[in-house]
Amino acid sequence: MPTPRPMPTTDDVTTPAAAREEQAVGHRPGTPRRPQAPEGGRTGELSSRIARRAAEAHAGQPLDRLLAEGLPGNELTTLLLHCLRQRALRRSFVEVLDHAERTPMTHASAADARRIHAFDAAAYAAAAGFEAVDLAPVGPLGATACAGVEPNNVLATVRFAEVAADPTTGLALHAARRRRETRGGEPLRFCASQRVLRMQPTKHPGFSPHFRLFALVTAARSPGRSEDDACERRALLEHLLVWADLIRALPAAGFRAAGLRVVLSDTAVVRACLGARGLDADALAQRAKAHEPGSSEAALREASVDLPRAAADYVGAARSLGLGPEPVARAERWVAEVGEPLARARPEVEIVYDLARLQGLGYYAGPFVQLVVRRDDGLELPVGDGGAVPWLGALLSNRRERMVATGIGTEMVVKLFDRPTARAGEARPRAGEARPEEPTP
Repeated sequence: MPTPRPMPTTDDVTTPAAAREEQAVGHRPGTPRRPQAPEGGRTGELSSRIARRAAEAHAGQPLDRLLAEGLPGNELTTLLLHCLRQRALRRSFVEVLDHAERTPMTHASAADARRIHAFDAAAYAAAAGFEAVDLAPVGPLGATACAGVEPNNVLATVRFAEVAADPTTGLALHAARRRRETRGGEPLRFCASQRVLRMQPTKHPGFSPHFRLFALVTAARSPGRSEDDACERRALLEHLLVWADLIRALPAAGFRAAGLRVVLSDTAVVRACLGARGLDADALAQRAKAHEPGSSEAALREASVDLPRAAADYVGAARSLGLGPEPVARAERWVAEVGEPLARARPEVEIVYDLARLQGLGYYAGPFVQLVVRRDDGLELPVGDGGAVPWLGALLSNRRERMVATGIGTEMVVKLFDRPTARAGEARPRAGEARPEEPTP
């Protein structure tokens, strides 16, 4: 027996009011549809009625407040759809091209699509223990704002959605839905490659507002409050092992990766270090912009902060700074549960600890990391990061639901680490296939 469809409400913003009104009237198979009226048809007619009602009911109210708060979501969607439809129909090919030329977010990526595919193939192979997910290109309006991202940096759509700005947001929603479906508490591990769009201005030649990322997400239910942090550290260690394996495999896929440095941090320890210096950690963190290289260092320099940024001895550094017993204990657990196991399992990876990392300080909650890849000519570039975030617990109203997300900039690796062919026309190696002169790691 088919499940009855729920009745729509005024808060149902996914269906425009015009379509909903036609649903209410009902269209029986075999009966002719109502002829479409000019200038937008039913949508145009309904938009006019909505506009008249709004003008009468909200007379004198500022237009921006009316659109943001006064209208139900379905009526706002209908109005905006109608207005943009009219504008779209008046545009010519020449105007569309002019718009495209001055709008970088519409330009194709400068990266070779085959090389992106080669990187993704290597990444999926390294993440064999994670379920691969092909995410939707959009998410619900407000998803990234709930995650702490400024809404102006995300492209919102007329239908109360937003273009994906980070695959970890989509994976968090996917994990929450899966948890609701299964009701079980077993760890969920997902990986995804996704092209995302961010609206911050791009100043670097060859880079566009949209780019591809490869992300890992682990959702784990902690057995109790005392195990919350340990649960996150275990998940993070799993991620770091995957990234180490990926970097080790990249040369065989034709990329100039020669080594990995993992920079480990903890938001509680960083805040304790900055607080001991009498500094406002949140104010400093706001000055560290992910899309502005060097902004973290500039903020620390202007605040005269001199804290270890690449300590080999995390516990010793924390003690030398005179921190209290809890930050020192967190440092000890970090080393025992992440640093030392990673060093034993992947001895080729360099591991250091950053006691003053600003980037991501207001975004992550607990352990967070940075991934720095060394090129074969010695150049080192940060290409990934991640850490624990409280989103899953908020989505499911259960603080025991813990989530760790990490990711690498696929596009950056392809653009800056790709090895050019030695001769024109020489075939590149396939992912996982070594060149004759290069032994497989």
